[in-house]
Amino acid sequence: MAWEQVDWIRAAAGLGAGVAVGFAAIGAAVGEGYAAGRANEIVSYRPRLAGEILKTMLVGQAVAETSGIFGLVIAMLMLFAPASGKPMLTAWAYLAAGFSIGLSAIGCGIGAGLPAGGACLGIGRQPGASGPITTLMLVGAGVAQSTVVYGFLIALLMLYKQLPEVMTFPRICGILGAGFAMGFGAIGPGIGEGMAAEQAVYQIARNPDNTGLMTRTMLVGQAVAESTGIYSLVVALLLILAS
Repeated sequence: MAWEQVDWIRAAAGLGAGVAVGFAAIGAAVGEGYAAGRANEIVSYRPRLAGEILKTMLVGQAVAETSGIFGLVIAMLMLFAPASGKPMLTAWAYLAAGFSIGLSAIGCGIGAGLPAGGACLGIGRQPGASGPITTLMLVGAGVAQSTVVYGFLIALLMLYKQLPEVMTFPRICGILGAGFAMGFGAIGPGIGEGMAAEQAVYQIARNPDNTGLMTRTMLVGQAVAESTGIYSLVVALLLILAS
């Protein structure tokens, strides 16, 4: 039986929703598992710090979970969006939105989990520095999540942009290219920023007096790593405007 246009749009919404939440769950779960593994490592020989370590682990895991929640939100928006009265290009936009948020969430979920693991190790080494360690963990993990916000933005633009009625091959490629550019472009910055944050958080335990210096150094390094994610955002926006 031949499919109507609305059927294709609904099918694309289902596929895009699956891609969005499926890929997003990968990064969040890996990041949270890494934090839990580091927490268990330190508790194994510092059991008296189990309460403080557990609290730090859960806070770090909550931040890493953010990217998965973004994927869930986009998936729900696609699943419950009306399909009637929309141009056929909407189907491709749904797929692009799924790849944009899903792929970008992989790197950011992993990256946000790295400083959580470093914080658990750091508190185990220097319990007295738990305050600055936790603070820097939140700052570093928050910066590592920034590129998934770009992916979320591009996905929202895909969902609510007024698309032309005429579907051409260049327009299809432009829409998909925007989703791929932002999705893949956010993986590296998310992981790289998380690596910088993990080491900064852990090294505070070695020398708490240099917290300010290490924080500045971490932020400068993360800013440089962030630059490629910004390039991806700019290219994605240009492709959306041209479609």
